[in-house]
Amino acid sequence: METAPFTEQEIRSFRHKAEMPMYIAMVIFNVVIVILIVVFGIMGVMGEGPLAGEFGERLTELLTGVSDSGNNSITYLVLIVTLPFLLMAVVYFAYAQYRARSIRITEKNFPEVYAFVEEYSHRLGLKKVPKVYLTQENGTLNAFSTFILRRQYVVLLADLFEVAYREHHDLESIKFIVAHELSHIRLRHATFLYQISILFANYIPIMSTALSRAREYSCDRVAQHLVGTSGVEPMMALLVGKHLYKRVDVEDYVQHCHETRGFFVFLYNLMSTHPIMPKRIQALLKDQGSGRLFF
Repeated sequence: METAPFTEQEIRSFRHKAEMPMYIAMVIFNVVIVILIVVFGIMGVMGEGPLAGEFGERLTELLTGVSDSGNNSITYLVLIVTLPFLLMAVVYFAYAQYRARSIRITEKNFPEVYAFVEEYSHRLGLKKVPKVYLTQENGTLNAFSTFILRRQYVVLLADLFEVAYREHHDLESIKFIVAHELSHIRLRHATFLYQISILFANYIPIMSTALSRAREYSCDRVAQHLVGTSGVEPMMALLVGKHLYKRVDVEDYVQHCHETRGFFVFLYNLMSTHPIMPKRIQALLKDQGSGRLFF
């Protein structure tokens, strides 16, 4: 029997409790930064403000690589205005790259995987089944979701994918990873608008990485409900690789997770875009609630 899609209320309940408040704060900071850039740029054109003097010249040289560029403020404003278009060009080039050197997962190429991509897309309420590409990255174990304008897609790296077909015939781990990436799409993390809305705020230390960690926790929780497993084994594969992760004693690892603490561990987690693995796995093993972003 076909499972009904998640409701909006269920999706909201899966999100990390800090994700949306932090995102809203980042959007506000982003708007403020853009306003300041425009105001300072206009002041600079009029020969006033910080962009009109030596600071403006040095900033323009840093951003453009051109010294003594005339009116620094105009150059700076033009750069800011064109930045979204430059970003769009970059993401379209990346999309062309993956299409050129990847295999798309379809009903005939890896049909077992395509079947649960289709199922999870339906349960997440996605209007279209995102394209999923399989590519080789010299032994890297990873997967990610990304975007072009008004369209998102998923990239799976071949070494991680081999877990399902060669190493341990472990389709459940691949299911969790795919579900996690599709969750980024459902929660609208992998959209052009989302990235533009926090483009400049992403350079704010601590806050930007904390928001990124919250997004990862959110997608882990959605993936758990999609697949019906804890998701711990796929994390072990990311830790020790596809050959050894089945040999890890998870209970022993969790017991020693509590020893992974201290100032420099805290600092490393603070600077990371993903939760450090001890915190991430402890969050996965909880039935409900949000993972720890900081302590």
